[in-house]
Amino acid sequence: MMNSQCRAPECTKYPKLHYANLNRHGYPLGCRRNWLISLKPARTFHLKNRTHQCRAGNEERIRQASADYVEGLRDGVDEDDLVAQELGLENASQLTTVQERYKEKIKEKLQEQAAAAAAEKAAKQREFTLGKLAYGKGQYNSSVQLFTQALDREGPFSPLGGEIQLWLALAYQATGREQDCIDLYKTLENTHPNANIKKQAANLRFIMEAPKLKLGPDERVSIPVIDTSDRFVPERSFRTRAPPSRKTGQQREMTWEERFFAEYQPPQLIPNKYVLVASIILAVSLAWYSAAARQGGL
Repeated sequence: MMNSQCRAPECTKYPKLHYANLNRHGYPLGCRRNWLISLKPARTFHLKNRTHQCRAGNEERIRQASADYVEGLRDGVDEDDLVAQELGLENASQLTTVQERYKEKIKEKLQEQAAAAAAEKAAKQREFTLGKLAYGKGQYNSSVQLFTQALDREGPFSPLGGEIQLWLALAYQATGREQDCIDLYKTLENTHPNANIKKQAANLRFIMEAPKLKLGPDERVSIPVIDTSDRFVPERSFRTRAPPSRKTGQQREMTWEERFFAEYQPPQLIPNKYVLVASIILAVSLAWYSAAARQGGL
């Protein structure tokens, strides 16, 4: 049987996890083609006084496989079919006996890798968010540190990494490191794969490198120095004023009926002597007439 460990001397940066697939006869194919069954730490060896480690692309392929696995589960694809697809097959019915034996182990490792990737992404987003909050509060030195930590986790070439670097350049500018700000914009223009990030970096660099407008003494606006703020306080009179008299009760306006009865006076008899004499004569006449009528009736 072939050795399942790949010995390709291609990278020394990170320790890797290596997988090997088994063919239909049960023989391992090595990590050059398939890498999803045996999980072992990468072994280092010396070649011409340099330390090399197995295939650097394995780490990225493992991350991609775990991302595809999670996306497939979200779309409702069967777990066994997802494992078969990662092994280069169409569905789970094409798995060999040996591959069936390692199927659950592959699922477990893919789930672990997906959980680790999710936690790492959350940590990156957290540091990036904290950096933006610090920048918004004027804590520019702290924002530089947080953006740098987030960039170390994410890497410079992803869309998120480009966005982090744009914010980092703004933090450089706020702390007075204008040359570092311009250099970072140039780096993004020349090396970042995202066209939108390149365009934003170019526009911001153009603003930073624009010549400063020089104003002469006659063109500047002079603002007088204010020694004390009391100059703008209006003069106050300290004369004592009599307090306004308070009304005990505020009378309401009377209605027209109330006003009529309040102003009404009954009619009075006019003292006229002619009227008095006529009244006496009338009373005597009535008395005489009534007496004569009684006698005539008798």
